[in-house]
Amino acid sequence: MNLMQIAANNLKRRRMKMLFLTLGLVVGVATVVALMSIVQAMRLELGDRIDEFGANAVIVPRSEGVELSYGGTVVSDVTFDVQELTMADLPKIRESVVAEYINIVSPKLIGAVKADGQNALIVGVEAKQEFTQKPWFSLREQAGVPVGGKVGDLALLDVPQDGVILGSAAAQHLEKRVGDTLVINERTFSVFGILNELGAEEDGLIYADLAAVQGLLGRPGQLSMIEVSAWCNFCPIEEVVAGLSAALPNGKVVALRQAAMFRYQTIDQFSAFGFALSGVVLFVAALVVLTTMLSSVNERTREIGIFRAIGFRRAHVMEIIFLEAGMVSAIGGLAGYLLGSAVAQVAGPFLAQIQGDIPVRSELILPAILLSAVLAILASAYPAVKAAQLDPAEALRYI
Repeated sequence: MNLMQIAANNLKRRRMKMLFLTLGLVVGVATVVALMSIVQAMRLELGDRIDEFGANAVIVPRSEGVELSYGGTVVSDVTFDVQELTMADLPKIRESVVAEYINIVSPKLIGAVKADGQNALIVGVEAKQEFTQKPWFSLREQAGVPVGGKVGDLALLDVPQDGVILGSAAAQHLEKRVGDTLVINERTFSVFGILNELGAEEDGLIYADLAAVQGLLGRPGQLSMIEVSAWCNFCPIEEVVAGLSAALPNGKVVALRQAAMFRYQTIDQFSAFGFALSGVVLFVAALVVLTTMLSSVNERTREIGIFRAIGFRRAHVMEIIFLEAGMVSAIGGLAGYLLGSAVAQVAGPFLAQIQGDIPVRSELILPAILLSAVLAILASAYPAVKAAQLDPAEALRYI
């Protein structure tokens, strides 16, 4: 009979103890797998939300400047060597080394105009890109829709070139309603829609077609800025900034870190809690393995004495203990993976407020089994050494 058969027979004879040991490993591994699955799902979902809601980076014309100060007070700010952003820069973004991460590119031109004789700010945008990037914009009124009727999705609307969308404050200040005409720099536009109040500076702006605003301001092809939304689940925003900076040397790329930092801080806090909890559970599981194996060794004093008396070496005795731990750990690791995946799918959406299902991570099967094996073997080291050090003569006294 070889050592593997001896270890297997020992497990069969002590089914309850081995079941208790296996349960300890299953709980420890399941906790780690569940938390890792939930954290990964949080990373993906939070990343998707940030990617969908707003820009990750803003590109503005590059310029050199210097501040002039006297006595610690800034007297003036001198800007020179101001470069330009143009429509020709847009294809460079899609052709850059980070093109695969680029989601939405929204160019815009901002300028001061006279609207019905009053000073106003107009923003030229490509409506689909602009309002897809900023889905919190919504219409209060829309051309062709009765007051109180259901207005359309801004990102899907076909805004005409001679139509404008007014912010709520701009509409109130200019005393305009949907369907009214508005003379901007001697060119007549129709009010296509009015935005709901946002409580921000956008409320006072006039939005119009980008090409129309470029012609209105006498700046054909020019841009004030480009807002970029990047898929940042699979790359850091810093990498996107570096790639865009290389593609547009005439532009200055600024990362909007608020969303990214919120994402990282939220996930890091949950990860820290998860790892701390996992550590506690794994420690308890290790204690379960240790006490169970010690109990098993104490019960087998006579058996071990016989093994030593018939010629088994200390290494053989230790190997038997480790083989038992290894067999149990393989079962515990696989069962823990299955249980942890199930717990993540069932409890994850409630624990982490995740919308949608949490995918099963098949790549965690091997790490789960290895974690269980390492935990079981390390916790069995002391019982194995204790069993190997039993004096055969002393052990045979129990016969």
